[in-house]
Amino acid sequence: MSEPTRRVAVIDLGSNTAKMVAVEYEPSRRYRVIDQLREVVRLSEGMGHDLVLRADAMERALATLTTFSDYCRAAGIDRVIASATSAVRDAVNGPAFVGRVALETGIELTTLSGEEEAAYGVLAVANSTRYEDAVVLDLGGGSVQLSLMRERRSHAGRSWPFGAVRATERFLGQEPPKKKAIKALRDAVRDEVGPWLETQHPLSDVPWVGMGGTLRNLANAWQKHVQHPLDLLHEYELPREALSHWAETLPDMDLSERASVPGLNADRADIVVAGAVVLDEIASLAGLRSITMSGEGLREGLVYPVVFEHEPGHLAPDVRTFSVLNLLRTYHERTGHPERVHALATSLFDALAGELDLTPEDRELLAAAALLHDIGMSVDYYGHHKHGAYLIGARPLAGFDHREQAIIAMVVKAHRKGKPSLNGYGSLLKDRDEALVRHLAGILRVAEQLDRSRAGRVVGTTVHVGETTVQIEVHSASDANLEVQEAGARAGLLAESLGKRVELVPVPTGDA
Repeated sequence: MSEPTRRVAVIDLGSNTAKMVAVEYEPSRRYRVIDQLREVVRLSEGMGHDLVLRADAMERALATLTTFSDYCRAAGIDRVIASATSAVRDAVNGPAFVGRVALETGIELTTLSGEEEAAYGVLAVANSTRYEDAVVLDLGGGSVQLSLMRERRSHAGRSWPFGAVRATERFLGQEPPKKKAIKALRDAVRDEVGPWLETQHPLSDVPWVGMGGTLRNLANAWQKHVQHPLDLLHEYELPREALSHWAETLPDMDLSERASVPGLNADRADIVVAGAVVLDEIASLAGLRSITMSGEGLREGLVYPVVFEHEPGHLAPDVRTFSVLNLLRTYHERTGHPERVHALATSLFDALAGELDLTPEDRELLAAAALLHDIGMSVDYYGHHKHGAYLIGARPLAGFDHREQAIIAMVVKAHRKGKPSLNGYGSLLKDRDEALVRHLAGILRVAEQLDRSRAGRVVGTTVHVGETTVQIEVHSASDANLEVQEAGARAGLLAESLGKRVELVPVPTGDA
């Protein structure tokens, strides 16, 4: 029996923004974000070399945290986890400010060390990507951090004071920024970050995963620039040329022009240049070809010890499996039908993989589509295949890249009838993927109909492959004529893929 649903709020008080996410979860089973509040507070503004949090910046932060506290009381939040990072960590009056926050808002802020902040970022990546090893880059308002992830755990890392807000104040100063100032920023990054990168060489041999609001903004703007077909940042491969493009073009724009760039937040227009330059210089030093975007970061890293409180290292045992089941449990009631279709579809796959030249990786995509094929029923029965495809494409599916997620969505959309469509995802696909979608959708159509009554009457299949005919024996513990008839009626796409006639034969097991 699963544990009752709980609610936790995670607050991240950074150098530039204060953010809060409210999460509903069942430990080790599912979670989802149910709300988010965000406010630009510029807490590190004016700290300068004195490293003193200024009065007006603290007042902005206190006002925002008061709002967060009020929300938590009204929304029935069970637990609040609140952290402060670079600005409070570095400020000489940071501890005094933390005391004021507790007294005036009731929020108990924990000031994270650079190592702790980096470790939570790594935890977010470990639970939301397919990587075992990676370099995690996190650019905030006050600092930039690089962390090594080995076997999904934080291994080593460093932090430098080159966050977008602090680098703007330290180096760029005026608008538009002078080329001399930009060169000074690049030189400082090279002098301070470069030696650490050299000691960790070769970091370009492992994937780099990036997070932080400025980097996400730049990636979002690049997606708009190149018309990327999937409106998701998580797992997006941001090419090296994108960082160079923004580092070269943004300094030549005035504030209003930057604010109007599609994908860039207007409230970052004054700090985005410094962020782009820092990121571009680090990418150059490391010899990167791309950075994989993470839609998750510190806040999610703080959530996972709660969601996976019973798991070793607070790690999901399998990222892909958990992400698929998490999406299924968010949108589909507990009927057993998706699990039965999954079992039937993967069994058919195993029997036909050789005929269709399918791979174990293809099996994982079919398995995900089989479990998720009916989530569109949460919207409506009519058109639920289209609703399901939209839901899959509308949020990150952790552990799957954009191509894989697009294939899963297309298979779900095609699981009922009609000719599978590329659905605008053509630029993401490989040469064989159009045929792959047809093959997987053909298998899924038959598998779903074999549980058409949703009564679990079909207990398995045996497949016989002949020269011109594929015969599927349908084993059932009771009369399954409905399932056999409907599966046979939907077997045309599979027959087309096989280039053979598909025949379904009922074989009662006698166990009724």
